[in-house]
Amino acid sequence: MLNKRSLLSQFLHFSAATVASLMVFSLYSIVDGLFVAKGVGEYAMSAVNLAVPFMNVMFSIAVLFAVGTSTIIAIYLGEGRRENANRLFSQNLAVLVVIGLVITGLVLVFLEPFAMLLGAKDVTLEYTKDYLRGLAPFAVCFIVSYNMEILVKTDGRPTLAIVTVITGCLTNCVLDYVAIFVLDWGAWGAAFATGLSQLLTCVMYLTHFLGKHTTFHLVRFRPDRHIYRRLPIGVADGATELCNGLMIFLFNRTILRCIGQDGLVSYTIIAYINTLILNIMLGVSQGSQPLVSYHYGQRDRKGCRRLLQYGLVTLAGMTALCFGAVQLFAPQIVHIFLGDNNAALSDVSVGALRRYGLCYLLVGFNVLMGGFLTAVEQPRPAICISTGRGLVLQAGALLALAALWGGEAIWFAPVISEAVCLVMALAFMVRFWKSNRTLAAA
Repeated sequence: MLNKRSLLSQFLHFSAATVASLMVFSLYSIVDGLFVAKGVGEYAMSAVNLAVPFMNVMFSIAVLFAVGTSTIIAIYLGEGRRENANRLFSQNLAVLVVIGLVITGLVLVFLEPFAMLLGAKDVTLEYTKDYLRGLAPFAVCFIVSYNMEILVKTDGRPTLAIVTVITGCLTNCVLDYVAIFVLDWGAWGAAFATGLSQLLTCVMYLTHFLGKHTTFHLVRFRPDRHIYRRLPIGVADGATELCNGLMIFLFNRTILRCIGQDGLVSYTIIAYINTLILNIMLGVSQGSQPLVSYHYGQRDRKGCRRLLQYGLVTLAGMTALCFGAVQLFAPQIVHIFLGDNNAALSDVSVGALRRYGLCYLLVGFNVLMGGFLTAVEQPRPAICISTGRGLVLQAGALLALAALWGGEAIWFAPVISEAVCLVMALAFMVRFWKSNRTLAAA
């Protein structure tokens, strides 16, 4: 399946497809924010950002199962154990459907307490409730769609992932416009449109896996709880998504306390750009993971090492590009969301985006090293990297800066946490190579 091209060609093909898919996927929330900002108001856009942690929880569940399942399936295929791959894939889908239905029920029953937990109050409370009410019925679609987007690439069909994600995004754009500007459905309409687009992508992925041209497919299975002993290898990538949502939640709370509602508007813009850039970095990492796992399953040590080198070189270029773009075009980025209505708020937002953007010099390398360790079944150091950079270290830096200086100082929290995490990640990698000397020698 994976060895028909040169290793570099495989890496470029899979990584480019994953980066494109995740970039387009991140546009779902950005498109919602833009349409809501223009059609409803900037505080309604802030309400959409308050709901982002809920979406991150769903995505983290999808990634937890997808990366864990994908890694094990790739190893099974490398070992020639095709039936094991089929059973694992089928059980994975069934479990996700049950989880999605439970999430839908809980959110709809406890809608207002959940919105308030996310930080909604006063002017943003009703907007947030409306947005959650539109998203919750589609929890299964969100989880299954993102899960299948990763697994379809493990099946050797990265182009299908791109086509499906782009189709869903374009559908979301059209439905958002209709819901907000034609039907005047407000924040609920934006969420409902996003849910419908996710439903469409689910149907497209399932059509592929129900067809005949798949490496693994749905079969009858007996539930095997023992398989989850190996699924924690997906915890690192799932933690990356979950920590992103938790940090948005924590930033929202801290900003409301230290700066106020206007600061929340600035952070909403930052969160959209951060999601886009983080997904670019994740795309390189997740795109190479099935390849690393496949060659690891074949005991091809030299291939694993070369794939890591390709990832580091690629991310060095992407890091320079993303950092430069944020620093140079911060005013234009802010203008897209806020227009000319509030010059003072725009100036504050530009400064905040540039300060926050310093972390883009480091974040990609931490993500790649965590992803590589996941692919070679080293879950503990991978989890430490993901939770360290995404939550523990960043939360500590945020709370310390807020307590000591407050205000604008909080925007430096990400670069401090990424720098500390980089030291930790390099230490884990050095230890891994030393404990696998045949891999290092290759």
